[in-house]
Amino acid sequence: MSTSLVGVQQAMSLYGLSTFLVFGTVGNILLICILVQRTHRQNSCSLYLLSATIVNLILIECILPAAVFSGKYVDPQNVSLTWCKIRSYLFNALLMLYRWYKMAACVDRAAMCNRRAWIRSFSQARVACRVILGITIVWLIIPIHLGLFFRIENGRCIPESGLYAKLFSAYSIIISGWSPPIIMAIFGIISYQNLKKVRARIHSTHIAEQNTVVNVIAPGKQRMGNRDQQLIILLMCEVLLYVSTNLLYSINITYSAITSNDQKTSERIRIESFISYFSTPFLIIINNCAPFYLYLCVSSKFRKDVRNLFSACFCCLRPNSLIAVDPRSKATAMVAINPAASISRQQ
Repeated sequence: MSTSLVGVQQAMSLYGLSTFLVFGTVGNILLICILVQRTHRQNSCSLYLLSATIVNLILIECILPAAVFSGKYVDPQNVSLTWCKIRSYLFNALLMLYRWYKMAACVDRAAMCNRRAWIRSFSQARVACRVILGITIVWLIIPIHLGLFFRIENGRCIPESGLYAKLFSAYSIIISGWSPPIIMAIFGIISYQNLKKVRARIHSTHIAEQNTVVNVIAPGKQRMGNRDQQLIILLMCEVLLYVSTNLLYSINITYSAITSNDQKTSERIRIESFISYFSTPFLIIINNCAPFYLYLCVSSKFRKDVRNLFSACFCCLRPNSLIAVDPRSKATAMVAINPAASISRQQ
């Protein structure tokens, strides 16, 4: 059984993670191209998503190539102490940055729909920039201990045995394992409920107003509500994806901490090693590769942004084309220009 598990793990590294590497790279690059547009940069939630996407791309390019390499050859982190320390630090720091950006986005959406003005003030682009800077500084400093205390023991890159191993288990269970999904779920549910209440209040106000006023004000508010609702739905879908793919990791690290002093057979050690690999990096890395494709499936507005992006790129590749923007719908269209006809008209 242990031999088959080793073969399955090698196949997952060689083919599964290589697939994640290709699709994750393409998806995150396209998502960055969309989120850096001016209309998205003015939205605080989009800034959190942009930061998380940049971190995802860095994580994929730094961690996955070595993981794919380990599917056919010896895992570099188990033979090189330098890479063991660097990989442990990078993997933890980038994952925590991604998690905290997503948590901040959930808090942002919950604050946006709150009745209290001082809470709604959190949902601003300038506040988001400060929060992103603070999260980045904190989570580039905290995981430094992994680079100091990780060692290669018994052919594996693991925390230094003794007191640090116990502290790292507590750190992993509380900070990495259970806190992020719980916080995301709580604020995701709050934001969704608050948005439903806001839409209900707007709807009742429109019904009470005169028809002429409704015709002028309602369309703008309805568009804002639809946009915010889609952002919240996207976050809720990401929270569900995160919880489903990280649940095994949280359970596994808790189980490993509880059974750390048990006498284990070699067969049990191999099984637990495979489960650990399957939970991280295999399942966890899905969160870093899937956002673009998840947004594509869930949001019609995002699909429209993707079409506009490809249309703009296609127009740039054709020198005889211009991009026309409808000021009412802000939709991008391609207009072909005939240079000869233009010259004749000028003459």
